[in-house]
Amino acid sequence: MKKVALLSLITLSVFIAIAFIMNPQTVNASKRSSSVNQGTALPDSIQMMVKRACMDCHATDGNFMAKGKINFSDWDKYDAAKQSKKAAAMCKVLTKGSMPPKKWCTNNPNDVPTQAEKDMVCKWASSLKK
Repeated sequence: MKKVALLSLITLSVFIAIAFIMNPQTVNASKRSSSVNQGTALPDSIQMMVKRACMDCHATDGNFMAKGKINFSDWDKYDAAKQSKKAAAMCKVLTKGSMPPKKWCTNNPNDVPTQAEKDMVCKWASSLKK
């Protein structure tokens, strides 16, 4: 009798797990609610620099680790607070010189952000803070 009850419990658990896997929206309700506070698109001037210097890695089809930090393909899906935080981080890494990586800069010298572009990103990032 105990074996039948245990087997029934395990079977029920497996069915529940499959239901969650097959319908992830029910598990991750926070994604649905984030669209209420959805942010805005990147300004054109920032978008041009991002396409040229960032999206090789920081896009849906880019580097796994890089797009985990910031994914410009999903920028407009971020809420305003997350956009502000990510923009401030962009300013910081550009100013510090840790992004784009030195190897990428060596291989793509014509696409490296200029100081004026870095300043533009920082000014824009500051404008997002409220």
